[in-house]
Amino acid sequence: MSISTSPAARRAGAEPWDRLLTYDQTVSRTLVHRAAVTEVFLTDGCRVEDTERVLIAAQWPRSHALYEPDTAGFSDPVLLVETVRQAAIYTAHRFHEVPLTHRFIFCDLDFQIEDPVLMRVDGKPLRVLLDGRFTPDTGQSTKRFGARFEIALDIDGQRCGRASVRLLAVGDELYDTLRHRHPVPADGSPFRRLRTLLPPAEVGRVRPENVLLSNSGPGTYEMHLDTGHPGYFEHASDHVPGMALVEAFRQAGHQLLRGYGDPGTRLMTTCEVGFDCFGELDAPITIQGSEGADGAAPGDRPVRLRAVQGERTLARATCGYRPHSTVRAR
Repeated sequence: MSISTSPAARRAGAEPWDRLLTYDQTVSRTLVHRAAVTEVFLTDGCRVEDTERVLIAAQWPRSHALYEPDTAGFSDPVLLVETVRQAAIYTAHRFHEVPLTHRFIFCDLDFQIEDPVLMRVDGKPLRVLLDGRFTPDTGQSTKRFGARFEIALDIDGQRCGRASVRLLAVGDELYDTLRHRHPVPADGSPFRRLRTLLPPAEVGRVRPENVLLSNSGPGTYEMHLDTGHPGYFEHASDHVPGMALVEAFRQAGHQLLRGYGDPGTRLMTTCEVGFDCFGELDAPITIQGSEGADGAAPGDRPVRLRAVQGERTLARATCGYRPHSTVRAR
């Protein structure tokens, strides 16, 4: 099929994908590896004929127990990450015949919100389009499938930002090899709450049950993760979910910047994360952060972050935060 997404078509409000894709119901939860239908945000998808281009439709809820709008009414930027994660898995299964039994490992991700005002929640759910290129690695096999997924993000027909993820899908045998490649001595106790969790307002959250951090020193935070949490552990996992690490980074960045005003008045608009190894559920994790990093957009305040377990670095991140006061209404 031939699809035009020219600026003229956008201005005319006649995007062809509005006719090709539907927002009436979610895709199958098995295609995005979710246990609950309510946690599926994708509604439809198609592949442009004879290319690696895909168009994925999604709907973002006005309210959500985990991906909640902030105090200024902006959609959660980590919801963007989760939507891209689901879209990458969906594309691999539906358009590249990756077996449903394969396990997905995300190696890195990044996003940039270029027009934050489009993230503001109003009187209806936001209609999201991911216009992406899914580029598989060479040398694929039945045991291993790798790819890079790069997308442009539109909200209600207008360009909002971009994102990219690198994934690896593997069978059980290879997964077990990769999973235990870097073992860490366990202390036998899962994520104990040794300190009082930070107030939600200090980490850019509204609901206290979604706070992951306590303060253990300047720029240092202890991560607390309840394996019964319906959002961070939407389904059972044998390791610390990557999305929980992304959220811990986001919260740490808010807390680090609290000296520049109320943390709830900032929006995380950029983030680059690299995942180095699996995090164990029975050993403490520390989030280390510092201000200042290269690559932030003009007007954004950057932070650099690291998740550490024992002597291992689990993941590294650079995030940028923009004051709500600089996000102008149209």
